[in-house]
Amino acid sequence: MSVTLGEKREGLLPARRISSTMESYAHASTQGGKSVRILALASGMGLMACSVVWIVDRRFSLLEIVASLAAFAAGICSFVLESNLSICEGLREKLVANVSIFGKVSGRGSMYACVGMLQCALFHTLQVIAGLFSAAVGIYMINLGQNASESLSTLRKSITDEKALLNAFQSNDSNGDGILEMFEFEGLILALGIELDDDELGAAFGSIDANNDKKIFYDEFRTWWKASTAEAEVGVVA
Repeated sequence: MSVTLGEKREGLLPARRISSTMESYAHASTQGGKSVRILALASGMGLMACSVVWIVDRRFSLLEIVASLAAFAAGICSFVLESNLSICEGLREKLVANVSIFGKVSGRGSMYACVGMLQCALFHTLQVIAGLFSAAVGIYMINLGQNASESLSTLRKSITDEKALLNAFQSNDSNGDGILEMFEFEGLILALGIELDDDELGAAFGSIDANNDKKIFYDEFRTWWKASTAEAEVGVVA
């Protein structure tokens, strides 16, 4: 079954469905959504507030100074990395170029989590509250970024690595008989990082199930998948 770009076949995924999904995962792992950036920016502003507490309360221990400097630095980084202000664009590019982990949501989350936990060690009300919030935001970002990165990697491998595609198929073959029924096919699609509605699932399964026996073999699925991901495969290889 060969499909040229732009050709429509019943049951194939819509044009750019795979490539747009990959772009979505890439954005989620590097930039994060608007809500994530707002939370991160709020975390940074809270840490900035913590950075002056030791001066106001005249607490000059080494731990206070170290924690406050870390909070101040994290707050500045948060403003540069998470805000959409045009004045931050150049600084953000330079910062990411020099500290590569800041180019990932999980990397920035690690910074917020670590600095947040450091604030909690000072046992001051404001610092504990801001620290716990920052740590929670950081852990959330780490989890979100890692999940998006893993989903992107899985989807890319399924397009370029036939062994990975076969492994995914076999993992969803619950009884090991070498064929998938509808519920197993739905699990496979989700495992590959694609969400389809009921109509799309039905159309896809029906186009693969040529003899209408409600079962599909790996070779049938592979042919459909390659045709549906042809456009995305060009981008991955390039």
